[in-house]
Amino acid sequence: MRTAVYATLVTVACAPADNSRPSSPAQKYAGTWEGRSFRSSTDTGTPFRIVAHVAEDGTLRSTLLFTAVQAPPVPIRARHVSDTLLVNEIGPYHSPTANADVVTVATGKLRGDSLNGTFEMRPAAGGTPIMNGAFRTRRVRP
Repeated sequence: MRTAVYATLVTVACAPADNSRPSSPAQKYAGTWEGRSFRSSTDTGTPFRIVAHVAEDGTLRSTLLFTAVQAPPVPIRARHVSDTLLVNEIGPYHSPTANADVVTVATGKLRGDSLNGTFEMRPAAGGTPIMNGAFRTRRVRP
C-alpha cells in the first residue's frame, strides 16, 4: 500500500504542470498600436499611438498618445471586449482636432493585427456629438 502511495506521489510530482490560464479576449488587444483617425474620406488623419496591456485582474488597460502634438497621455477604458470587437471610452481629454475637452467612444473590429472602426466625440460635460469619424490602426508591437 505504501509503495502504491509513493508511486502515485512521484507520478504526480513529475508530471508537467499545467500553468496555462484560459486566454481572455483582452489578450488579443495587448500591445502597441499605431493609427490615424479620420473625420472624412478626404482627411489625412490625426496620428496616434495606443499602448495596451492586460492587468492582473484580466481587464484591458490602455493609454492614447497623440504623436504629432505635445499632449499628456489619455486614459482609455475598455467598455466591451470580445474576440473580434472592442469598444473603448477615451478621455476626458483636450482634443487637438476639435480644440475642446471631449470624451470619445471608439468601436473597432479586430482582423489579425488591424483594428479599424468608427468613433463618436462628445463634449466632456455631455451633450450632442461634435464629431464622428473612422480610425485605422495596426499593431506594431505585441
